[in-house]
Amino acid sequence: MSNIAIIGAGPGGLAAGLILLNQGHQVTIYEKDPRVGGRSKRLTFGPYHFDSGPTFFMYQPILREVFEKANLDFDKHLQLTPLDPLYTLYFNDRILKPSSDINQTKEVFESVYPGAGDDYVKWYQKQTIKFKRVMPILQKPFPNIFHFLRADVLKGAPVLHPFQSVFKYLSKLIHHDDLIHTLSFQAKYLGMASFEAPSVFTILPYLEHMGGLYHVEGGLNQVNETMAKLFVENGGKLHLNTKVDRLWIEKRSVKGIISDQLQQSFDDVVLNADFAYSMLAMTKNKEVKTYHHQKIKSMKYSVSAFMMYVGLDTIFDFDHHNVFFSKSYEGYLKRLMSASSDVSDMSFYMHNPSKIDKTLAPKGHSSLYILVPVPNLDANIDWKKEQETLKKQVYATILEKTGIDITKHIQMEQILTPQEWQDDFNVYKGAVFNLTHGFDQMLHKRPQNKFKQLKHLYLVGGGTHPGSGLPTIYQSAIITSQYLKTKKA
Repeated sequence: MSNIAIIGAGPGGLAAGLILLNQGHQVTIYEKDPRVGGRSKRLTFGPYHFDSGPTFFMYQPILREVFEKANLDFDKHLQLTPLDPLYTLYFNDRILKPSSDINQTKEVFESVYPGAGDDYVKWYQKQTIKFKRVMPILQKPFPNIFHFLRADVLKGAPVLHPFQSVFKYLSKLIHHDDLIHTLSFQAKYLGMASFEAPSVFTILPYLEHMGGLYHVEGGLNQVNETMAKLFVENGGKLHLNTKVDRLWIEKRSVKGIISDQLQQSFDDVVLNADFAYSMLAMTKNKEVKTYHHQKIKSMKYSVSAFMMYVGLDTIFDFDHHNVFFSKSYEGYLKRLMSASSDVSDMSFYMHNPSKIDKTLAPKGHSSLYILVPVPNLDANIDWKKEQETLKKQVYATILEKTGIDITKHIQMEQILTPQEWQDDFNVYKGAVFNLTHGFDQMLHKRPQNKFKQLKHLYLVGGGTHPGSGLPTIYQSAIITSQYLKTKKA
């Protein structure tokens, strides 16, 4: 049995903690904030509650596996509400509502142009094959280049199309821009544009269309709250309001953690904090050979998010998930990825959970969440100056697309810019989706779950293998816990 510290009570840290407890380890989680969740924690402003970050709950099997490995009953502790349609997509001259029912979505595609329904079915069938080939690769460690010779990797190679982007791959199957965007906007879950993200990530919309999307009462943040409660109930120690300042490193081995409040030795440390922030703040330069400070600063980082949390005195009939596409979507993506300071004609996502969840706002009121993907802090944008312009643009677009002026009903409004993501959440450059997911920063080229450069240090979260997004973050916890289980054995 090992005595293990976990730095950060985000989804990856909590999942790892639950599994490691069941393996017989002593586990202590240190969280700098007064509540768990990290960039996916609950935010409360007066009587209104919000998810701070992720709102899409998809691909149940991976979280069910976490609960199974922790010897916990998933259905006893989490109740999920299926959503249909998956989301409402607002384009220039049409509104599309895809479903997890393949036949309904086939009709949606067919309504745009004849033959598109059959194109969609062919896409779906190809993704089914791709998913079955890709998942075994992502479910295992990938510590070095020799893992490309594994049987599962060789079997998956023919369907991966590694040198095609999501957009290029889809363009060969789907022959209408709006429909391509319907199956590619999910690349922004990785903080990338569809013309940059590798085509392997067409499995993201497939996960939605195949497995559906779900709502958790109280918001997706309640998955974190539930896991934290179960962690403590099963013998874990959780210290909130406890910031870890440094890793205790001697001779390239992690001995424990150091902060103003404590210096504590541990057999192993699991790092769930933002990877880039941690290397810069928790290690001395050159203390980590491969990921020294200059290297960290030169790596490629995802876009950020301009967040609007809005409390309304009414409940509008918007769907649960809504995406508003800019008038020139491809132009917007190019500006976004080039770190342009031009924030006009932006696309954005709107979450309207109060339509089905009465726990998030006072009776008859609603909590509206809006996320605008924007450049990270590499862009020369003065957010104190630009946030009012961008906010008004968002409200004007909602009015234009839906005929509803929500500004007349605002009771509370809170803005979170890339600067706050960095300053308040310790997210380097405000890059909320972590390191980008080009093949130069994936698989063996991504920081590994068993950290190569320091003994006794393990990683979970979006900055490590397999990558960002809640399903892969949970997978990182499973991989890391397997390393520590093997070590125990």
